[in-house]
Amino acid sequence: MLDLSGRPAATSTLALASANARLATGLTLADLKTFTAARTNLSEATRDRYVSVITRVGEILNRPLTQIEASLDQFEVRFPLDGFDPSRWPTDAAYQTFRRRLQAALRAFHGLQEAKRQLRDCDDDWTDLFAAIEPLTKGRIGVSAKWHPMKLSMLRSFALIARSYGWQPKDLIPDRAAQIDRDFTGNTREANARSLVRLDDLRVFPEILPLLPDHPIGFVRSARTPGANRLPEAWAAQYHPWIKRVTTNAWDPVTETHTKENKKHARVMEAAFATFLGAGLAADLISPGEPDVKAILGCEETLCGIAGALFRRADLPKPKGRLKPRTSRKYLKCIRQIMVHLALDTSNLDLILANNKTAQAGALAEQSMTPENRKFCEALVNKRHLRRRFLRSFLTLREDAERMLAAARAEDRDLSKREISQIRMLGVAACFAAIEIGGAPIRRLNAIALTCVGEDAQIAIPAKGRKPISVVLPANVTKNKVAIRFPIKHNTYGAHDTITWYLKVIRPLFPHAETSRYLFPSVKSQGRHLDPDYFGAEFQKLMRTIVNLPMTPHQMRHGQTSLLLDRHPNEIEVIAKRIDDTPETLRTFYGWLNAIKLVERGQDLMIGLMDD
Repeated sequence: MLDLSGRPAATSTLALASANARLATGLTLADLKTFTAARTNLSEATRDRYVSVITRVGEILNRPLTQIEASLDQFEVRFPLDGFDPSRWPTDAAYQTFRRRLQAALRAFHGLQEAKRQLRDCDDDWTDLFAAIEPLTKGRIGVSAKWHPMKLSMLRSFALIARSYGWQPKDLIPDRAAQIDRDFTGNTREANARSLVRLDDLRVFPEILPLLPDHPIGFVRSARTPGANRLPEAWAAQYHPWIKRVTTNAWDPVTETHTKENKKHARVMEAAFATFLGAGLAADLISPGEPDVKAILGCEETLCGIAGALFRRADLPKPKGRLKPRTSRKYLKCIRQIMVHLALDTSNLDLILANNKTAQAGALAEQSMTPENRKFCEALVNKRHLRRRFLRSFLTLREDAERMLAAARAEDRDLSKREISQIRMLGVAACFAAIEIGGAPIRRLNAIALTCVGEDAQIAIPAKGRKPISVVLPANVTKNKVAIRFPIKHNTYGAHDTITWYLKVIRPLFPHAETSRYLFPSVKSQGRHLDPDYFGAEFQKLMRTIVNLPMTPHQMRHGQTSLLLDRHPNEIEVIAKRIDDTPETLRTFYGWLNAIKLVERGQDLMIGLMDD
């Protein structure tokens, strides 16, 4: 088959061409540049753009083109769809343009464009299926159209892959669907999975059914990350109670409940056990038939082998299950905590944590800011245009939502479901950023769970006027168990106005807004707030594509703390209070700011000596 984006077994001429595109044995970007510069089927301007992009890859990687493999796999890993870096490209759109040009040059170099054209020109059962689906896409989306046109477009792309195997729609059985899933990676794998599900969705249309497989495909994606396969349920039944016991304390005899429960640490421990046991299975150090998890933890040889398997994942690429040293060490410390609870000997694990070089690197990383966060903070401190994007982010997000609302009003039409969804998330992200920047950088979980209804509302927004917005977080919901109170005053920078705008204009667009007590209601579940993980993913996407500043919600805290410490290093007590933390924590994790200033001061002193 022809692998348009993965690594299949090469069984045809087209498949061999695709396999070469993936492996690119002996072929480098220098070869790609020579090939592209000699192409005659491109305009001079397009050819120059492609050559320029190839040259820039060498500059980005700081390596000669002769040392860079001309592989689509390497391209996907190094330049993913969400890989925009504002230190190298002015906007996400500029990055996507760079990415498309490099991808097009690589595909032409390996003959994939011609292979795709041949598959696209086929006249077969897939053609008949698309002709039958086409009438279902006519009409207004969400009203009279029975099938979304974008779903048909996705199926057309999937058909190229199925044709490359020599399979027609009726040939798709569960085993073949699983093979397609195994053979592909990245975004193409995701699209394939959705397409296989869409084919089953089409079975509700009687006119389409004769063109589909005789039986539903019933596709379920398999795990790809090492150790991510499903663990035996009997194991989870054993370690779940252990985790429950070590993460709950403060027993109250009156209510007969524990009044303190560390849910966040419990989730980390769940991940630790899943990763630890999964790595043991992947390395054949344990078997699924092992009945006793305690026996696994008590075996020093097994424990040492699994620890080694975790440490070796530090050098893997992210799609293959990379585990950073600080993460592997954190997971092993969680395992140790359970071993102590079970009265097991931890001396061997203690030696691993103390003396293994990867574990030591993890311990060092725990006492400093992550490289990703430090790079983000340094960019804000050093680059004024990024600093402005950060501080004005809530206004940029709000303006984009208002632009969509104004367009619908100008066209005298109702908003589509997709537009409502987009506007809601733009409004939520704008309101969150306004609270974080105009008020105080509270943690994402606290922000998403803010209540705005009732006498005990955590955020009180005046119905009109310019009175300050009041935010009060009780001690029992904060990380440090200290109540947080702060006002958000009206000023010319617009944080107060943005929060008020969200409450009046955006929040009513949520289905359960009238009955919800939360500032950010859930879209699907009545009586609940927006899912924090869903919000986090959407916030990152909007900050990358709309604000052109890739960042996570938590980096709201890191960003403004770095900016304040850089500008006002003597106000560390004030800044620590602003983020609900301690001066010692700031000195530990933001000490690099002062270190840079000391180095620069030393350089100035040396220049003074040279001037003399």
